Amino acid sequence: MNQVLINIVCVFLVLILFCANVCAGSSMNSNNTITATTKLGKVAGKLVNDVAIFYGVPYAKNPFSPERRFQAPEAINPWEKTLDATVITPPVPQPGRGADVELVGRAGDLTVNVWTPGAAVQADTKMPVMVWLPGGAFIREDAAEEVYDGRRFAEHGVVVVTVNYRVGVDGFMHFDDAPDNRGILDQILALRWVKEHIQDFGGDPKNVTLFGQSAGAGSVAILLGSKKASGLYQKAIMQSPPMQAITKTQAARVTSEFAKQQNVQATMTDIADIPFSQLVEGVIGMGNSITDHKQWGMLSWGGTAFLPVIDGDVIEISPMADLLNNGDPSIPVIVGSTDQESRLYLVPGGAIDRIEETELSLFLENLKLGSDAFDVYRKTDEISFGDVYAQAQSDYTFRMPALHIAEQLVAMGNPVWKYNFAWSSPAYDGRLGAAHFVDVPFTFNTLDSEQAISFVDAQPPKSLANYMQAQWLRFAKTGSTEWPAYNRVDRAVMEFNNKHQVIHDPNKGVRQLWQNYSF
Repeated sequence: MNQVLINIVCVFLVLILFCANVCAGSSMNSNNTITATTKLGKVAGKLVNDVAIFYGVPYAKNPFSPERRFQAPEAINPWEKTLDATVITPPVPQPGRGADVELVGRAGDLTVNVWTPGAAVQADTKMPVMVWLPGGAFIREDAAEEVYDGRRFAEHGVVVVTVNYRVGVDGFMHFDDAPDNRGILDQILALRWVKEHIQDFGGDPKNVTLFGQSAGAGSVAILLGSKKASGLYQKAIMQSPPMQAITKTQAARVTSEFAKQQNVQATMTDIADIPFSQLVEGVIGMGNSITDHKQWGMLSWGGTAFLPVIDGDVIEISPMADLLNNGDPSIPVIVGSTDQESRLYLVPGGAIDRIEETELSLFLENLKLGSDAFDVYRKTDEISFGDVYAQAQSDYTFRMPALHIAEQLVAMGNPVWKYNFAWSSPAYDGRLGAAHFVDVPFTFNTLDSEQAISFVDAQPPKSLANYMQAQWLRFAKTGSTEWPAYNRVDRAVMEFNNKHQVIHDPNKGVRQLWQNYSF
């Protein structure tokens, strides 16, 4: 056999071996679909510019069915036919985001979405994994929203998983004869799915970064302190984490009030008989009916009645106490917030202009921060009461929880990086500012998404998105960032703005005002 023929045979054999290797894990065809073979069955996704996308991959059986309603989630069973994951699937039933309260989503299996480098599905690779928990005040979530599109992460060698989980009544309403925190239990099961199956999509189950924003970040904080989630992730990012959880007594009161408004008994059977369209109206109605500060206390300032419950199981004492008692000091953490969180809720409807001194004083009085709190926040008479209220509420709900998490984790020995997102959106004639959620399109580099444009307008700084996402990517891959780690001496904080910079101990007076507050 001459040398040319030998070379041809060798090339032919290499191609056969390559094809065999590809077909063992996945396959592609001319229609730009790509199929991953998992332990549960084959999953057909779509290939877009070398990124494989799989929508609506089930991880839990339908929890809205009569036999599973209000119960802990059950892992999905294997399937026989190839699962079509090429089309976006709806989230769980929940209220829409518009002015009119309407039902969106559908009852069905709980699902995740996966973005991964196409080549990673074809080979035995182990890419870093980032698992996103979307926010929505524990009454909304949609893991497939365009603003959470993970392809720009995947383009840089990371597998992204976004998680749908139960919210509102089904996720967090308390019943004496049902497990609490069902939405958190869903997230834990989704993390178990990642641990068992993400390698089939090219991910490394031993290199998982858990990240989320708002209620999603609050969920990350709960999972960091929950023994039930131990070993399911290696790094964590919390963007604007609330640390609110209510007692069983408070939760039972919410259930009772909800049932009263719906003219039913406060039982699982009666609540389950309410149509989903009526349930979501009731969820919004409850948020509007707990505004009596004397009757509902600090719950009245949060805007939602459906919160994680201190059940002695998922949450043993409180999210912060559990973080201290059960947290793993080896886990690196990024935590931070936006500069003007609550302007998201106060600017669009004009509420910020209707707040008087009496309401501001009542809010600060309820916080029990001390007699000098008013002066700390309202340094000059030129600052309106509404602006002061917005900043104090921002601190109570998101900014100070983020700071306290950083302070406590550093004391435990965790590597921690703190940030503040300060870029001011020009939306609403420039009044929206660095509001809650404005950072998310920069995180995912989805500034061109429809939802992002409504928050950041048409020409946000692309360079800021590139830099911020690069830091999240670096953290997922290496467990560190470019800016210095946080400590209790110089308190280095990365400020994300048109020009990013490291600042030290920003708003020291406010930090000292809140230093003894118990979240």
